[in-house]
Amino acid sequence: MAKRFSRWLRLDNSAKIFPLMANKNTQNLFCLTFRLYEEVNAAALNEALVKTVRRFPSFNVKLKTGVFWNYFEEHTGKPRVYEAKPVVMRRISSRNCNGFAFRISYFGKNIYGEFFHAVTDGAGAAEFMKSLLFTYFTMLGENVDGEQKIMTVNSPSNPDEYEDSFLTYYKKKKLSQLPIDSLKGQTAYKIAGAEFENAGNGEINVYAKAKDFVAVCKKYGCTVTEMIGALFILSLYETKIKPRNLPSQNIQLFVPINLRRIFPSVTLRNFSLFSRIGVMTSDDMTVEGLTAHIHEKLVRDTRKDVLEDKISTTVYAEKFLPLRLTPLFIKRFIFNISNLFFGKNKKTATFSSVGILSLPESFRPLVKDANYAIAANDKSPITVTAVTVFDTICINFTRSITDTETEKRFVKYLTDAGLDISVSSNYWEVDNAL
Repeated sequence: MAKRFSRWLRLDNSAKIFPLMANKNTQNLFCLTFRLYEEVNAAALNEALVKTVRRFPSFNVKLKTGVFWNYFEEHTGKPRVYEAKPVVMRRISSRNCNGFAFRISYFGKNIYGEFFHAVTDGAGAAEFMKSLLFTYFTMLGENVDGEQKIMTVNSPSNPDEYEDSFLTYYKKKKLSQLPIDSLKGQTAYKIAGAEFENAGNGEINVYAKAKDFVAVCKKYGCTVTEMIGALFILSLYETKIKPRNLPSQNIQLFVPINLRRIFPSVTLRNFSLFSRIGVMTSDDMTVEGLTAHIHEKLVRDTRKDVLEDKISTTVYAEKFLPLRLTPLFIKRFIFNISNLFFGKNKKTATFSSVGILSLPESFRPLVKDANYAIAANDKSPITVTAVTVFDTICINFTRSITDTETEKRFVKYLTDAGLDISVSSNYWEVDNAL
């Protein structure tokens, strides 16, 4: 472990807030899955995990509860891999993860990495999983080359990898200068549907050739992110809102922004904020109009000055002396009733496009593809994500409701555009009906 890494690692501000807002029904989890061409060797994967976690100090921690804040403490035990359970992204706890705030599991040819958002975000998890795969393949005797794309277990750990980048790029401002009102959001349409009686989420993955999907986007003059967002809004409207003859609804998509693309940070800890993309539904919505609207919102919300204001507002809560001196149980109560940033009435769904996950060419005969998923809950009954690995893009739908009409309509849009797709599911709606 790097010498400069303290045994007690302070949580960055957002990581402090995530545990405060979790309850028995929700937990901010996401999962990065790699599909291999061969069956997973559990013993080799377990040994690879033990070696990999030593290279990543910010992952080698356990979450502790203090008097005023949650905090991370260095974990002195060893992680282990688990055989995957049928429940997608079940809660992470000290009992089922040996005290770690992430879980690595396997089933058949799949390797799953499930992470609590307090530890990292999608970008950080991707680096960890790439390193784990490299170590695993090496142990199996595969001839793999990192090609400068992998943080291998033999490479030195850089203290910048576990810095709190929110503090690094925080600019002190007066409360009156912070855009607090703009962060409150508006009451949003909530997706209706019968929830699963048993724990867990339904999951549907849609696979297509990346070059073909990009070709469709070029016809509309938009990015992959803008296209998926537009088709999801249309699919949601046509399956959930229009059939019920509802008046115009305010669909609010939460889209994570990887701040490393704007600020020169290499941290592996959480360094992301959200963009709110609001759309008032109508019968005359089009793909062209929606992609243009999403483009405009994302351009606005990824401006450096706008993000600096958001970072300052986020960090202000931590630095505000009265709140710092407030006991943790009171903070938890405050965050649960405020709904200031992530209130259940302020969001329709979460949509995250990870983009291209760059893997070494030597992984090509070993890794088939990957998918990325965010846990759904009562605040966000459907989450949508996308990731591209090698020649394949995977669009994931994770849901806490049984209905799949929105996903079916989305798939129809893709097939109508001429895309050759394949679909996989965990059939959770079938399991719950048995």
